Amino acid sequence: MADSPYAHYGVPDPQYEAIFDQMPEFDFPFNPEAGRKLLSEHFLPVFRERQKALLPDASTYKTQDHSISVGNGAAKVVMRTVTPTTSGPFPVYYYIHGGGFIMGSIDTNEYCLTTVAVKLDIAIAMLEYRLAPENPHPTQINDCLDGLKWVINNASNLNFDLAKGFIVGGESAGANLAVTLAHITRDDPFFEGRGRQLTGQIVQAPNILDPRSYPEQYKPELKSFFMEGKAVKMTALTHQFLRDIYAKYLQSAPEDPSASPILYPSHANVAPAYLQIAGLDLLRDEGILYEKLLREAGVRTKLIIYPGVSHGFFFAYPSLDKTKQWETDFEEGLRWLIAGAKA
Repeated sequence: MADSPYAHYGVPDPQYEAIFDQMPEFDFPFNPEAGRKLLSEHFLPVFRERQKALLPDASTYKTQDHSISVGNGAAKVVMRTVTPTTSGPFPVYYYIHGGGFIMGSIDTNEYCLTTVAVKLDIAIAMLEYRLAPENPHPTQINDCLDGLKWVINNASNLNFDLAKGFIVGGESAGANLAVTLAHITRDDPFFEGRGRQLTGQIVQAPNILDPRSYPEQYKPELKSFFMEGKAVKMTALTHQFLRDIYAKYLQSAPEDPSASPILYPSHANVAPAYLQIAGLDLLRDEGILYEKLLREAGVRTKLIIYPGVSHGFFFAYPSLDKTKQWETDFEEGLRWLIAGAKA
């Protein structure tokens, strides 16, 4: 099999490889029960403790948990909002967490996003959507769509000004849901008009294409999934888990664009997109392809690639120079999208 045209981005970053080689061998349990347990008991406390040290003064922001109805009243989930205590009203970043649709939580990145909210003078809204496999596709996207509508309907009470910026985004599975929302809202009259339509996408290490449904014409560009050897260990994902996400956990049809949003027949007129892609990631090439398709459809984009680092490196390896760059670039991406909304 020929190499990906982007294979050079997968050459391991020396700083990352040096840290990786010193770590004991570890296989993350990519199944719902064990994965959730490990995240909640080990990784989440570490993430939050590390981020807590960087929080701004408590007087500079307000955090609220709102119980909202989703699924036509079938369930109640938490919408957490973080709002600066400056006067506002504020543009909004609607954040969707990752975790392969089967794990993860709004708690994981809350403190980091709180810091960004105060620094950039923006509001954050994040939804605790229901997870698979207990709730198969399309539960997750429907929950996130309900949450997006809730933000619009409650904007004035929350001191939001969506005309200043209404950005949706997330990492990995969260990026999938964000990209899907960008397409659904484009076609839904509910979201028409200034102050209701999305003004930007933040797309980070996206998982946006079912491996069962690679379009024939793009297969030469979609080779990162087939990395082998040590590179696979360093990517922090497995081939089987990425297959299981769709077939076993989401139980989505291979050709369903609401699960694999690269497959939407048109990408025209979706919100501008800022993409951050890890170079040593099984998902790398689908993120690069998505940016190309947006550009070809006339959508404004910015693409940043971080050569030689893994999926989720920005969570797992805070000391890396590329992690610091990722965080700085994320803030710049939000600034760019907010500036575009005002134009």
